[in-house]
This record gives sequence, structure tokens and C-alpha cells, in this order.
Amino acid sequence: MSDTTDATELDDLEVGESLEDGETRTSEDVSWEGETKKAKEPPKASWFLLLQFCIYGFVALAPWNFILTDLVYLTSKFQHNFSSTISIYYGLAVNVAQLCIIFYGNKFTFAPRFDVGCSLLAIFNICLAIVAMTVGVDDPCPNTDLGNALGIVCVILLAFGHAIMESTAFGLAALCPKACMNWVMVGEGIAGVLGWPLLELFDCIFQSVRRKDEWVCLVFFAITSILTLLAMPMFRHVTSKDPLIKSALEVEDSRKQAGSLKVRQTRRPVWKILKDLAPMAFCAWSVLTITFICFPAQSTLWQSKKGTQEATNKFIPLVTFVFQVGDTIGRFAPNLGIAVSEKFLIAIALGRSIFIPLFICTTLYPTVKPFYWNWFKHVEMFIFALTNGLCATLSMMYGPQRVPSDEAEQEVAGYTMGFSLIDGIFIGGLLGTAVVAGLGE
Repeated sequence: MSDTTDATELDDLEVGESLEDGETRTSEDVSWEGETKKAKEPPKASWFLLLQFCIYGFVALAPWNFILTDLVYLTSKFQHNFSSTISIYYGLAVNVAQLCIIFYGNKFTFAPRFDVGCSLLAIFNICLAIVAMTVGVDDPCPNTDLGNALGIVCVILLAFGHAIMESTAFGLAALCPKACMNWVMVGEGIAGVLGWPLLELFDCIFQSVRRKDEWVCLVFFAITSILTLLAMPMFRHVTSKDPLIKSALEVEDSRKQAGSLKVRQTRRPVWKILKDLAPMAFCAWSVLTITFICFPAQSTLWQSKKGTQEATNKFIPLVTFVFQVGDTIGRFAPNLGIAVSEKFLIAIALGRSIFIPLFICTTLYPTVKPFYWNWFKHVEMFIFALTNGLCATLSMMYGPQRVPSDEAEQEVAGYTMGFSLIDGIFIGGLLGTAVVAGLGE
């Protein structure tokens, strides 16, 4: 074998391509530089298609982000530590749903999954606002036990919708150029940024309206429900007509046949695909686990430099907004050509664990410099968020590249990477709660 061939095979291994034992590449599989023929340029997605993927990312995460933004109001209605418990219910429901999707999701076509996911998100998002308006403290039915139970049911069903919608978007993006995955992540970041400014805007608009908080929540949640419903016809009549998507959706042909649910859709068993993805899946998981050990468990306990409760109540939402902005910038950064090797990316992801003691010290020693200064808290939060967005997005982009150029396997890769993010959020949230309880904060 020539030196040129050896070098090329090493390059293939570096970008994560894996082959079964005994398989060989043909001239149709690989295009060589130099004496033979030049490598084919990968297809590029149009800006309009990237915008659509951005919208899918926004729609997938906006309902949950908007709930978190107005969580103080919902907790005041339902009581029973609603703000502490729903994250656990939500995370568990999303984990169960996405784990099922990894093994069975690619047995179904994309359009029905978009319909089911969007419908669940839209319906139970607005249902939660209606429940808070009618069942709870100062409502026509003041039964907080019933309100809390109904609220949890809405959150669990919304979580199933999120899992289906997000994993479907990731699965479709994995079949396309990696920029599509990037823009799904950017859309999710934008969903976090817009929540707080919109809530403040509606709070001003409805200032003189009776039962202001109830109407603000209803209109606030209605926006995401309407956008989510619009995503369904957008996929069927716009996205699916794009030439790049048409080509990608050829993988669905075998799923429309009778008995396709009993047939494995991938060339290899799923566990072998998971083995290829393990490094980047672990990277994405560790990024989100570290993030949610610190945020919001620790950051919501920070104090303003002024030391008063009123100042702190205004400071915490601002710090949270800094996180959303930094996270979105980090998600967008790969579009500017910012990229690192997989090994270095894993090192950065694990290196972010330094933020755990840093955030804890900021909470425990609010009068000690530099933790006393507000500007220091904003800087550490921005760097924390920036690295979160960048590392998570690069992991999501690199993951599907680690499997062979088989569309069915790349689709499973997209589902798996989505699960690694959600599981990281869930485990990080549990560990963050345990740290707060253990330190008696």
C-alpha cells in the first residue's frame, strides 16, 4: 500500500469514519487527490434552509425556556415547590422518550414525527397557562394540589413533544451538511435569549389589565404555541421541497412499506453506531452535565454587590440573560470558522469543571473579592456560557461525522447526540440539587 493511501486512511480515522472489519473502499467511495481525481465538494445548504433549521431549533426549545422564564409566577400559582420538581419530571420524561427514539425513531418517516412533536408542544404549552389561570392561588378553583398535579402532567406531555420534535430536527440535520446541525443549535440558543425581554415587554403592555400576571403568561405561552403549529406546514410544504432535503429523505423509502417497523433500518446494529459516537456523545454529555451542576442551581443563589434582596432580585435575571447571550454566541461561533480537533474539544469540555468550585465560591463568599464584584460575576458567567455553547455545538456537529456515509446511521447519530445533551441536563440538574443540599446553601 502506498504512502498516499496510508495518509488518507489516517485522515479518515481522524474525522471518525469507521468501517466493518474486512470492508474495503472502492474508487466510488473515496476520491483521491493528485494522480487520480479530486475529492468531491460536499453539498452546501442554502441560507433559506439554514434559517428553517434555526426555526426548528427555536420551536423545539422555546416552550420550555419560556416556562423557565415565567417559573416564579407558575410556582406562586401551584405551590408545592413546583419550580424544583418540574425540572426532574421534565428531564426524566425527555430522557425516556429520546432513548426510545434512538432505537425506534428511524422506523418512522419525518413528517408524522414533526406533526406529533409540534402538536404536543403547542397544546400542552398553552394548557399549562390555562391551568395556571384557572386552578391555583387566587384562581376560580383555588385547589393547589389539583393545580400542581395538572401542571406536572402538562410539563411531562410537553417534554414528550420536545423529545420528538428536537430529535427529529437533529436526525434530519445529521443527514445534511454539518452547518444544518449548527443552526438547529443556534435556534435553541435564540429561544433562550428572547424569553426574558418578551416577558418584560408584555409585563409593561398589560400593566393596567386586571389579573395582569395571568394574561401575560397566557399571551407569552401562546406565541410559542402558534409558532410551533406553523412549523408543521413549514416542513411539509417548504423544507421537504428543498433539493437537499429531497435527497436526504430518500432514506424514508423503505419505511413506507408494509412491515417496515419489524425491519432494522440501519446496516449495522445500533450498539455499533453508538460505539462510534461515544467520544463526541460523552463530550456533549459532559458539557451539559457541568453546566447544569452550576447553572441555575448555584447562579440563582448569587448576591448583588449592594447586598439587598431587592437588588439581588434584579441582578439574578440579568445574570441569567448574560448566560443566554453568551450561550447563543458560542453556538453561532462555528459559522465564523472557529473549530478545534476532537481531542482538544474533549479536553476543553472536561476543563470546564473548574467552573464548579468557582461558582460555589461565588455563592458561599459573596463579600470576598473578586466574588464581591458584580462585573466579575458577569464575566465568569459569560465565559462559562460561551464555552458551553461552543463545545456543545461542535460536539453535535462532529458526532454524525464519526459514522460511515450511511444516511440511516447518520440519522441515528443525530438522535443519539440529542439524547446525550438532554441526559447531561438531567444528570447535571440532579447533581446540582445534591450539591446545594450537601453544602446547605
